[in-house]
Amino acid sequence: MTACDQARELQRIIDQQLISTMFQPIVDCQKGTVLGYEVLSRGPSDSPLHGAPALFQAGEQCKQVISLEQACLLEAGQSCIRHGVSHLVFVNVSPGLLLPKAFAEDRLQSLLATNGLKPENVVIELSERYPADNPEALKARLTALKKRGFRVAIDDLGTGYSGLKLWSEIQPDFVKIDRHFIRDVDRDLVKKEFVRSVINLCERLGCRLIAEGVETIAELTLLRSMGIHLIQGFLLGRPNPFPTAELSALDNPAPISGGQATSDAGYLGRYIVPLAPTASLGEAWQVLQSSPSIFALPVVDNDRPLGLLHKWRVMEVFSSTYGRALNETKPVSSLTAYDALVVEHDESLEAVSQSLLEDDLHYLKQHFIVTRNGHYIGLGSTRSLLRMMTRSRVEQARHANPLTQLPGNVLIQQEAVHRLQQNNPFTCIYFDIDHFKPFNDLLGYSKGDEVILSLARQLCTVFNGDSEWVGHIGGDDFVVFSDRLEIRKRCEEVQQLFALEASTRYPEAIRQAGFITGEDRDGLPRQFPLVALSAGIVVADSRAFGSAADLAATAAVAKSKAKKAVSGIQIVSNIAALNEMSDDHKTALLA
Repeated sequence: MTACDQARELQRIIDQQLISTMFQPIVDCQKGTVLGYEVLSRGPSDSPLHGAPALFQAGEQCKQVISLEQACLLEAGQSCIRHGVSHLVFVNVSPGLLLPKAFAEDRLQSLLATNGLKPENVVIELSERYPADNPEALKARLTALKKRGFRVAIDDLGTGYSGLKLWSEIQPDFVKIDRHFIRDVDRDLVKKEFVRSVINLCERLGCRLIAEGVETIAELTLLRSMGIHLIQGFLLGRPNPFPTAELSALDNPAPISGGQATSDAGYLGRYIVPLAPTASLGEAWQVLQSSPSIFALPVVDNDRPLGLLHKWRVMEVFSSTYGRALNETKPVSSLTAYDALVVEHDESLEAVSQSLLEDDLHYLKQHFIVTRNGHYIGLGSTRSLLRMMTRSRVEQARHANPLTQLPGNVLIQQEAVHRLQQNNPFTCIYFDIDHFKPFNDLLGYSKGDEVILSLARQLCTVFNGDSEWVGHIGGDDFVVFSDRLEIRKRCEEVQQLFALEASTRYPEAIRQAGFITGEDRDGLPRQFPLVALSAGIVVADSRAFGSAADLAATAAVAKSKAKKAVSGIQIVSNIAALNEMSDDHKTALLA
């Protein structure tokens, strides 16, 4: 397409008002509702300028940006009215559109407020991709628009340097983090640190944060756990000619603080630019002096950590007579502590804590190096580890069963969601005590509590593998999650342990008789067997269960069938999950 053809096509689109408007939702995950829609402009579907990049690039090349934007805003306002949009409307505006003196605030209001769209429902998105030639005039214009009722958002934060300055000057209502920092944020420590710093700024400056470009459940889960509730991206809705949103992704709840998303060493790592072993102590001192919050610098060779250069060690050497003059040209390797603790990013907080305690009996190290497959990715601190572990313990205590102190329903659901998201087959076992009510009625609640506590200990003893997890639903109901083999044999082991210990709590005469006499639910006398244990086993994966609620319902069915089975064990499985298992696993499970 020649430059002349492009200019003619652009002029045709503007003159004939051939712009079409698309809507992409911005969702409030905390409330489970749509906060608003960003309106996006497109050219005609049969035009070479259909796509937004081609359309606006043509506007820049043909010096028609302002005319094009005015046409887009007019169509956006009319489209919102046609579709009855009552939510906030986010519109993209370049600084150039706001700066000309001829373009007064009432002109923008007339473009957007056609047929009743009110200024207080409009959010002006100002991208930092487009620098302002006259920042003071832009600030004055935005301030005037805010007085009219318009709201302001800074778009694409992180793509340039102007956004932070504009942020401090105009106090925007919203800040949108560029999608570059959101993509794979759950796996990228540097991006995670950037997002965390923006969250802190938003909290201090009193504006709301929007994460753009969210495309995966993992990204959504991490962002929600970090406290970001406003989300925009393909996961919750692609640009569409009609205002609509896909909220089903919100059915997978985010972990609470201290949950799966924050329970490994990688979450504690802060990326600090490392030093080469050949760097001079003088260079290292400049870095330490310019960053008061940094007390150690990692020394790395070809991405492999060698040790740590501690600030106190450099200060000690430099503070002696002629210390700096004599040592600043020496390599950092001369003062590097090569006994630094190195942990992999996926190690649990408990494992890191244990390593720190065992590393040196006389000295608790303040920092540790975090790696991924042996490559340096960040520096962790003992202070942040203790803070995170304390927060995790507090959250667990809040949601633990008061009798057994095992994880309760909130944490059970969180664990189920986490395992379903892994897309690997696992087993969910629902344990229930049979004939527990007659036992309670005869011997009293204190004896009943003893039986429940005993079962809790037995489950934790038998299911004690790294991939196994025990929770207490409530009363005499427990749940176990496991990835390991021989589930049925171990369920039988728990049954035998339970029956042996529970029988000792009955009087001798009842043990000899093998039953107790009591009233059924209708108040009629009846003989009841001694307490026993049932186990409903579900072989699960995400293809069979779309949510934790589906898994729980199936486990309840398996438990009910187990209570009627002679063995007290019932297995419910799905073909997809079984096909993923080895023959040994199938044999061990179903035997």
